Amino acid sequence: MVASSSKALCLVLLLASMASAFAADAPSITTSFTAFWSAAERQPFLQQEAAWNRDIEAPRRDIYDAVVWEKQHDQYWQARRQIWLRGRFARYPELAAGIPAEVRALQDAIAKQSARFKTLFPDADPHPPVTILLAPNFDAKSGVLRNGKPVLAFAADSLLLEHAQLDIVVPHELFHLYHAQHARIRNDGVMSDAELTLPLFEEGLATYVSGELAPGHTDSELLLQDDLGNLPSEKLPVIAGRFLGDARAKAIDVQHPEVFARWFHAAARPYQPDLPNRTGYWLGLQLIRYLRRSHSLAEITAWSPAEAQAHTLEALRQVASKSE
Repeated sequence: MVASSSKALCLVLLLASMASAFAADAPSITTSFTAFWSAAERQPFLQQEAAWNRDIEAPRRDIYDAVVWEKQHDQYWQARRQIWLRGRFARYPELAAGIPAEVRALQDAIAKQSARFKTLFPDADPHPPVTILLAPNFDAKSGVLRNGKPVLAFAADSLLLEHAQLDIVVPHELFHLYHAQHARIRNDGVMSDAELTLPLFEEGLATYVSGELAPGHTDSELLLQDDLGNLPSEKLPVIAGRFLGDARAKAIDVQHPEVFARWFHAAARPYQPDLPNRTGYWLGLQLIRYLRRSHSLAEITAWSPAEAQAHTLEALRQVASKSE
């Protein structure tokens, strides 16, 4: 009974720390959503947007500016925001009733997975800077606030819409946050001046870690996409060779955003006719498994951004050479 009570107390403290980690004076996101939707339901878009601005964004301005809309990186954020919000507001009639339960499920999953995460990474923050919010343009995302601190945001409405498996999503994203704090690989590897090998490494490693912390799942489940999990291993050398053609491209390139997109973006249309979208996630996972043959997980996790890019590029070359 004492151990059980201790665990319950730890859970309560962790949830309390999550609630206070951001926007200390902000109400819970469930309370904010209830206020927003009470004012916005069945109203014209401009009235809905005004309610959203007041109830959802204003109490959490820093994280919406820096992480959700990425105003510092996207000169077209206002136009994209309008499109995203219109689409999401149209879905809220079907989602509204389930959002409070999804928030509670997220809180529970974050608390449980944070404790499990420390068994693999003992130096992990016992109270990670995590926030739960609403966002139409992602389901979970690491980012950096204006003060330079890494944060992790979970979008309860997007996760509900996707029927996401939280035992996979949460450890994947907790790793991104941990890695940003300990190896300074931020924004899931999509950093200024980073080459495409860095997000390849970062997403592969986060997927690998989620498999370690949520055992028993197939690659399709870990990659959140059936056709990715069904890619045959025999195609690995050819896919690695094709990626090598893009490997030195910049992860952030406003002149050529299609290079990053064809490996990492989801979309209704295929970016490559013979490969599923988001194949970079699959390739990254295979490369981490390849690197694990000669490096420990602790060693790989400690690599700096430059070291990660160099090791990933070399692994790509070695794997691609097997097709010759």
